[in-house]
Amino acid sequence: MSSSFYKSDCQSKIHCDEASYVWTIEDFHLHEAKGETLYSPPFSSVKHNQVKWYMELFPNGETDAKDSVYLYLYLSELSSLEKSKKIFAKATFLVLSSENNKKLENDIMEYPHPDIERTGWGVELIKKDEKFRNKLLLNNTLTIRCEVKFSDLSFLQCDCGIEMPCDLSENFASLLENRTLTDVILSVNGKEYPAHKTVLAARSPVFCAMFSHSTKENELNRVDIKDINEAVVEGMLKYIYTGKCEVPDELAEGLLAAADKYDLRRLKIICAKRLFNGLSAENAANVLILADMHHLEDLKREVINFIVANFAQVLNTEGWNNMLVSNPHLVNEVCEAVARK
Repeated sequence: MSSSFYKSDCQSKIHCDEASYVWTIEDFHLHEAKGETLYSPPFSSVKHNQVKWYMELFPNGETDAKDSVYLYLYLSELSSLEKSKKIFAKATFLVLSSENNKKLENDIMEYPHPDIERTGWGVELIKKDEKFRNKLLLNNTLTIRCEVKFSDLSFLQCDCGIEMPCDLSENFASLLENRTLTDVILSVNGKEYPAHKTVLAARSPVFCAMFSHSTKENELNRVDIKDINEAVVEGMLKYIYTGKCEVPDELAEGLLAAADKYDLRRLKIICAKRLFNGLSAENAANVLILADMHHLEDLKREVINFIVANFAQVLNTEGWNNMLVSNPHLVNEVCEAVARK
């Protein structure tokens, strides 16, 4: 089949394959109470059965806010694909019931992402309101249908015979680098970063609210940032404009704080994964404090498990001694976990 992304005198199309899967989650209240992260079985199309997808569901939202259900779509088994290949995908999610289906569609997503090992596209699937409880959660069962249209072509083929690379990310990077049509300044320690209100607002709910009302920043076309350093702001802007962000160990904490401040949820998850991958006995207490501060419940749980497994080593670190003073409630949570072991 063929899916047209836009039309002009030179029409660009990607010839897409399609995969779909119906995921039935029974005993939803039990998963919700436990706060479990759930994973669907992998699924694929008939034509490209080596390209497999799976879903990840957060019954209580990404930050354990408990008022919504979040869903991520991932591309798995990347080893079966050529490393140079890119897959462009568009997904539709439906929460199914007998008569009250809810439908959500995502934008075009590029898999795999060049900067992280596992790339996912996430959506706030549904608010856990009265309609959800009474009409969509039938017999304590949540049913989700995922439909993915995707292509493994690295280039778009135009009807006029011209090959066009999918260079949206590069175009936006150029827009930032060349300062084309900028209309707002981000000021950090005397250094100025020209940017675009519409781009910032499209990517960050915080910037969207800032530029949608009569705020000082909106009127002066200037945002003074006093709690984030230049390197972090540069990394944050790269992520906002391109969807890409390298997270070196020395910037992980700062980028996490920036992502939390401006509600950049995917960047927040990327930073959390970087912190987890760099976890050690020496830094475990500090990572636990960060996970608790930024409401990263999954990271917090994994760090506590790590500390329990390496308790003797962690106990002798400066970070643990500091946590005894600054965050005694976390020390209590670790000790309770040790006692349950």
